[in-house]
Amino acid sequence: MNSTLILGDCDTGMATLPDDSVNLIFTDPPYLGKTYEQAYSTLARHAPRILKSSGFLVMYCPQFYLNRIMHIFEDAPGLSYFWTVAQLNSGAKTVVWARKVICGWKPILIYQKPPITPVETIFLDVVSGARAKQFHQWEQSIQEPLHLLSRLTQPGDLVLDPYAGSGTSLLAAKLLNLSYLGYEIDPLAYETARARLQQEPLTISTPRGQGVAE
Repeated sequence: MNSTLILGDCDTGMATLPDDSVNLIFTDPPYLGKTYEQAYSTLARHAPRILKSSGFLVMYCPQFYLNRIMHIFEDAPGLSYFWTVAQLNSGAKTVVWARKVICGWKPILIYQKPPITPVETIFLDVVSGARAKQFHQWEQSIQEPLHLLSRLTQPGDLVLDPYAGSGTSLLAAKLLNLSYLGYEIDPLAYETARARLQQEPLTISTPRGQGVAE
């Protein structure tokens, strides 16, 4: 499959993908208010079918709904919990007033389609990167997908981002010479991502984690 970004709804798009066709899903679903239920339920419905055996689902999650999101995937046949990675928030912190907590990190949940298979290269479960809001108000740092994709994929793998946003995870896949497929329903975010993906980087330095011996 050629690398591509599609303007459209991911639910409709993923329904057209062949069984066992995606090596890894890396995404940051929308989770304002009750939108998280539909977003994560959509992933839980499609991921078991379209992922290859031992393929990974990697997704950012808010602490506030973490238990409910994990419950969605406990009820989804065909996926098994693999690990939780902590993304450290650099710079300004978010205050969750409903709990009166200053949020200093964000969970990244990893599920795997059986059989459960350890990765070939060790990875660190605490990742951090510079604050990145240049292209989208909910943008994440590219450092996290670079680190995790470099550990959880093999050359030539296909990475899917159903909620592509400004294209950060797809750009990370491109930098790592992986194939990618993204869906984005918002036309402005789609155009931003498309422009970023058309750029040809001169160099890349893949993060290898903090405190990990190579």
